[in-house]
Amino acid sequence: MQGAANSKPHRGRTRRWFLRSLLGLGALTAVGKGVDLLLPRTLCRPGEWHGPRTDHFDGKFFHNVSEPAPAADYGSAPILRWLKDRLRRGAYPEVDHNMHAPHLAQRVSDQDWEITMVNHSTMLLRLADYNILTDPVWSDYTSPIQGIGPRRTRPPGIAWEQLPPIDICLLSHDHYDHFDVDTLCMLEQRDHPLFILPLGLRSLLEYHVGKGVRVVEKDWWESVQLPRLTVHLTPARHWSKRYRTTDTANRSLWCGFYLIAHNGPRLYFAGDTARTRWFARIRERLGAPDVAMLPIGAYKPNWIRSHHTSPADAIEAFLTLQAMQGIACHFGTWQLANEGYSETLADLAAALQQHGLPPERFIAPDNGQTLRNPARVADTHA
Repeated sequence: MQGAANSKPHRGRTRRWFLRSLLGLGALTAVGKGVDLLLPRTLCRPGEWHGPRTDHFDGKFFHNVSEPAPAADYGSAPILRWLKDRLRRGAYPEVDHNMHAPHLAQRVSDQDWEITMVNHSTMLLRLADYNILTDPVWSDYTSPIQGIGPRRTRPPGIAWEQLPPIDICLLSHDHYDHFDVDTLCMLEQRDHPLFILPLGLRSLLEYHVGKGVRVVEKDWWESVQLPRLTVHLTPARHWSKRYRTTDTANRSLWCGFYLIAHNGPRLYFAGDTARTRWFARIRERLGAPDVAMLPIGAYKPNWIRSHHTSPADAIEAFLTLQAMQGIACHFGTWQLANEGYSETLADLAAALQQHGLPPERFIAPDNGQTLRNPARVADTHA
């Protein structure tokens, strides 16, 4: 009898523990649901586009177009293999100052171009009397909240206070390492530039920056005509996403940009892309560019190349485009994948050697390094 009596309090404690655990789990679930409802409508909201269906838009979501010879399918990684790969990450050394300082000409002639690497995919392009920024990021973290996420390992190549007035800002897609809200707000407040971007990004830009922003929103192969300059939006093989839920992915388009100065140079900025047949189509439709700015980072482990280019992929694209000069981007400041900083440069050197190309044909610039037309590249790079 005494044993039965003692078992009743024990069963009571078990029941209370179970109920408390159940209530705790319910509370956590409710918090998670609340976060999933709140963040996609505020800090992590996606863009949005309403328009007719196309070969890359189904009425709600954008998608990559099937290609005659699709980009190599690198598959996806099981979570355990991904965690194992993370343990083998290469080194990304931190530096407190850059080896190069920008050298900006007082004026860039109509027949010339000047490009300064700021960091990652942020580049200052100067041609046809325009100052143009690509995917500007001056924040320390590529994240919706500063202090969380990939952290800067080296300073911007141009300090914000030294950045010349910007006329045009090109935004390729919505990922945090390309669409940085803090920088875009500062840029709008200071210079009120013209923002040129792909379908669906206007709503995101206006939400964060304000309704008074000057913006032109275009589809692949559409163009913006400006005095002395035409900007074409070109296809890319990538995706868009600012939050983890499937419903918020691919609500805005991604693209590259092909700039043609009237009676002047042609500059191609690929944005973010994987190995793709679009490079051949771009050359066929718009011609071989004088300069091709191509991404070379975030390519290891191998499965991530389904949406990014390795150095070898970038050299293949450079040759397909038949560009005169190659400039690497999307590397060097934030470690977004497993390859190390020196590993990226070594892989690029190996790809150049494999194709018999001299290093000056495709340069991986340091932050702050200014490059000009091929006749002056050697002097600037020295």
